[in-house]
Amino acid sequence: KVRASYPSLSSQGNIERCRSFGIHMMAKLPEDWANDGTYVIRPSPECKFYIIASPIHTGELSISMVCYHETVERYPFLAPPKDDMDSTKYGKGGWEDEYSALPRNESNSSNEGTLAQNLADLFEKEIPAFAYAIGKESFKTARVNRCVSWLHMEADDVTYTAENGRVTLIGDAAHAMTPSMGEGCNTAMESAVKLVDEVKTTMKEKESLECTKEILSEAFVNYGKSRPGEVIPIQEKSAAASNTMR
Repeated sequence: KVRASYPSLSSQGNIERCRSFGIHMMAKLPEDWANDGTYVIRPSPECKFYIIASPIHTGELSISMVCYHETVERYPFLAPPKDDMDSTKYGKGGWEDEYSALPRNESNSSNEGTLAQNLADLFEKEIPAFAYAIGKESFKTARVNRCVSWLHMEADDVTYTAENGRVTLIGDAAHAMTPSMGEGCNTAMESAVKLVDEVKTTMKEKESLECTKEILSEAFVNYGKSRPGEVIPIQEKSAAASNTMR
């Protein structure tokens, strides 16, 4: 929303969607699993999906099933929702900003045909040990995400800072990327550090002990011009990975 309010920033790129999407679930962390690592579970290549499972601070296991268009051809019940949400609803908070509606037939009294039951059947067939480890209750938490997207910068001279030097961007506002490489949070933190470093450097160059608005604006401009060259290649590599079934 900040980027969209500044034409000089919003005109530099477009949101593009990729061929991959995810199904997210939560489970209790199995007793014999370490809580300080990330697990990747790969069924046979014919299944055309893989699982990333990460323990979180609540003692639960966050599970992401990474899927592609080819996955839906094999398992139609996994189809992601259409991106037809009313734009006025974005940013209101809650699961509607990122996830589909409740799984199809979720209100049925019978489990037959639900996303939860279909996933349970699929996991028990293709990755039975993992299905047993997370338990059947975890499948009831399943939600289908929309296809992943990223901010494709198309301008010749990309900057993360508004023309007046009063506003600059970090994180997803500056360089939203797909989750395929797990670099979104890393680059956001790096951008924050780069911005602080630029402010300190500008103060030193001006021999000032006070961070004035003029110094801050100059630092914003310098950061905005230098940071894209470091981040855009990561965005493009991540998007390529999201479009290529692995």
